[in-house]
Amino acid sequence: MTIKSTKQQARDRIVQAAVDVVEAEHHFRAARAEIKAMYEVYFRAHGRPEGEFLPYTDAWEGVRLFTAAANERRAKARRVLRNAQARMERAVHALGAAQ
Repeated sequence: MTIKSTKQQARDRIVQAAVDVVEAEHHFRAARAEIKAMYEVYFRAHGRPEGEFLPYTDAWEGVRLFTAAANERRAKARRVLRNAQARMERAVHALGAAQ
């Protein structure tokens, strides 16, 4: 009886982890879209700096400061996504171990 419940618990963990991954992916994509929109707003108002994107140069400092909060939200969303993916991977391994 405990083997079946262990397998069922592992399946339940996989299902919950998959839901968490999908939600985290949604939040991460939304955070990336927010940053892209902020870049467009900044470039329309101030123009795009010359050259390649080097965020810690003087030319790009305004862009970096303007998008700093959004970049923090994106970084947090990425961490949440990676943690959810890791939980799902562990749940899949747990199901394999339960069989």
